[in-house]
Amino acid sequence: MIKHRYAHEIDPNGGSAAAVLARMVEPGQRVLELGTGPGTVTRILHDKGCKVTGVEMDSDTLATCAPFCERTLLANLEDPLWWEPLGNEKFDVVICADVLEHLRDPRPLLEKLPSFLNDGGCALMSLPNASHLTIVASLLGGRFPYQKNGLLDNTHLKFYGREDLDALLRECGFLWQRWHTVQVDPAQAELKQYWNNLEESDREFLKARCADGMVYQHVVRAFPASTMGHLNKLQKDLMELEESHRAEVSRMKEEFETAKQSWISEQINLTDRLNLAAQEREVSFNTQLKALLEIEKNTQKNLDWTVEQLSNHKLSMQEQLAEIQALKTSTSWRLTEPLRALLRKISG
Repeated sequence: MIKHRYAHEIDPNGGSAAAVLARMVEPGQRVLELGTGPGTVTRILHDKGCKVTGVEMDSDTLATCAPFCERTLLANLEDPLWWEPLGNEKFDVVICADVLEHLRDPRPLLEKLPSFLNDGGCALMSLPNASHLTIVASLLGGRFPYQKNGLLDNTHLKFYGREDLDALLRECGFLWQRWHTVQVDPAQAELKQYWNNLEESDREFLKARCADGMVYQHVVRAFPASTMGHLNKLQKDLMELEESHRAEVSRMKEEFETAKQSWISEQINLTDRLNLAAQEREVSFNTQLKALLEIEKNTQKNLDWTVEQLSNHKLSMQEQLAEIQALKTSTSWRLTEPLRALLRKISG
């Protein structure tokens, strides 16, 4: 296998433009892939059971894709008659993955594509975004630095922003039905040094003002602007709307079920906390009650002891009073009365 400048492995479920394009193709469809390159998309389509006719201008590169194609065609897409070997063949999908920017004028190619599409067919294409923030930053620095690959690949002949691509499609008889963007933070792109050289205030200003500043690539599905194409576009819109609605309903059901389970869990936790609190209060109450009963018991003992002491004191006083009374009525008390009177007189 040759080493190709664009050869790289991708995750079919990832967010790259090639992966997004490949996912837009349904399993088993007939695909005309224009500009296969090293076969990044071709291999994914082959794994999905698609029947791919691959068109490429480099024979060695095309040879690497041949095992994954039903048919290959060596042709230069800028040749007005490149399509003749295809005759009147029809396809479900025509793919131009990062191709249009390499052509001096993509209009003749795009205007020819509807003739290759069956009644329900569509064109899929991806292009780099000329208004990515790193390109803006390089222009502010007085540079337009071509690279070996990426946004400013030195083989790119045309540059497109969103409105440019939209206008090109309409001019060539296409209506876009789905517009996907692959976003890359400018601090992570290949021209990041130009972005990083800007002042922070300038970066924030550009982020706020450049609507597509984070968009690295545009990925578009378009239908011919014919009556059938309009119908196909509307049908696809309806299908995606229904799919989106089902996904939203499913998401809402999941959120409801999650909220329900969370509420039930909270109620169980609340009940457990209430039961625990009630048990703790009961234990606390019983402890306090036991302490109060112990205090009451001790108080009653003290009270009984006090009553007993009072009763003893009372009995003792009665006995003393009886002794005093007996003393006052005794003969000795009467005989000593004059003496006590004299003592009172002397002391008074």
